[in-house]
Parts: sequence; structure tokens; C-alpha cells
Amino acid sequence: MKAFTIILLIALLSAAPHRLHASILHFKSIANIKAILFQRPDTRPQVVVEIIGADLNHRANRFFDRWSRPDVYILLHHGSVDRETQVEGNTDEPRFLFKTKMPFFKTMGLRFVVKEADVLQGDSVIGRAFIDTGRIKELMDSEESALLSLGEDIGILKIRVTKLPPELSHSSLLCLNPKKKKLHELSD
Repeated sequence: MKAFTIILLIALLSAAPHRLHASILHFKSIANIKAILFQRPDTRPQVVVEIIGADLNHRANRFFDRWSRPDVYILLHHGSVDRETQVEGNTDEPRFLFKTKMPFFKTMGLRFVVKEADVLQGDSVIGRAFIDTGRIKELMDSEESALLSLGEDIGILKIRVTKLPPELSHSSLLCLNPKKKKLHELSD
């Protein structure tokens, strides 16, 4: 009887970490549901930021990868929002397919950090660029691309900043199914 009890106890203890992990995951999912239920819609104006690409000076950036060219990605910071592009490998002229919607903070500028992805030694900063709120508003009104310097003789970054198109605003996205009527069509 003692042997059976000891074996049963060992079996329960070995299964307990799995159950503990499952209960922790269950608690986290419940906490996430609470965050979703009590999250308020963002009423701030929205801005669309597109990162087109960068042209890096090979001579200034040749020491990041000893046997090849740098693997480049870009971090975008605006207020409390951070975004990151994909990594473009082994190139001095990365071109990105990156466009993001984010809240527009009227008192904060856009900060871009161009980094080199390195698994062994950790990521390194290649260059930085910043545009202030006045320049952001100019770009939003003109809808033209801008060239930003990443530092003296390091390279340039090409971006575009635009206003959020009206068809992507919250009021026009009430119904994505074309067979159903939208809320504003029901009032007519």
C-alpha cells in the first residue's frame, strides 16, 4: 500500500507543473479578455506612415557584417506607439513593403532608428532620423515623400506620411459585409 501511494504521489507531482502552466495560461487569457472588454475606442486623429526604403553608404556601413552587407530593419516610434519593419537581408539599399496606421500625437514627432540585425552579437544602430510635428503636418497635407538623413555620410531614409483615408475611419467600418446595410444607410 505504501508503494502504491508513493507512486501515485510521484505521478501527481510530475503532472502538477503541466497543470500549473495551464492554469497560468488560463488566467492570462481571462486577464486579456478583461482588457479587451474595458478598452475604450481611440478617438485621436490617425496617421498613416509608409517606410519606402533606405540608401546606405557602403563605405560607412561596411563593418556591420564582416563577409556580407548589413541585414537592415527599421524601428518607428511615435508617442507611446512602436512599430518595426521586416528585415531586408544582405543589402545596402533595402526596400520595404511597410505601411502602418497609428494615432497621431500632436505634440510628438516621429523617430526612426535604422538597425542591423545580428543574431550572434546583437543588433546595432546604423542611423537615426527624426521629424517634428510641423514637418509631419506638412507631409500629411502634401502627401509627398520625404528624404531623411540618417547621419552624416551614413545614408538616407525615404518615407511618406499621410492622413487616414475616410473609408478606413471607424464610422465607415461598421459593416464589412456588402450584403448588410451600414448604420448610416439605415437612418435614411
